[in-house]
Amino acid sequence: MMETNHSKVYDEELAAAGIRLTALRCLIWRTIRQRMHNAFALADVENLLYPVDKSTIFRTLTLFSEARLLHLIDDGSGSQKYCVCQCDDARHHHGHVHLSCVKCHRTWCLDDVPIPLVDVSPDFLVRETEYVVKGICAQCRKSMGC
Repeated sequence: MMETNHSKVYDEELAAAGIRLTALRCLIWRTIRQRMHNAFALADVENLLYPVDKSTIFRTLTLFSEARLLHLIDDGSGSQKYCVCQCDDARHHHGHVHLSCVKCHRTWCLDDVPIPLVDVSPDFLVRETEYVVKGICAQCRKSMGC
């Protein structure tokens, strides 16, 4: 019963974002909302939803990103990462720091840690700022005995 309630909420999130509900879009969004608690890559979703076609998943993630349900993270790994957007429409921004583990290659959104203000020349129009802290996460430190 609880699954049905969550599924309805997830479907409503898609509809509120103006996304036409299809079986695959609903499946992908439910999977993301239920299973992705950190930033994730296309391959992570693909592994959970085998045999759904990789290009279908990619197009759907792009659609979700364009609808502001996901935000994109460039953590320097060479693999595009996504995270469920926690912004409200009134202040849609992703001005928070991301933490990337150099050992396990997972990335986390630090929603409560704002990107520090960078003073740039007034001649330059800033469109976007990304801030990634790289290090070793707690789980990897523990496995290393640190």
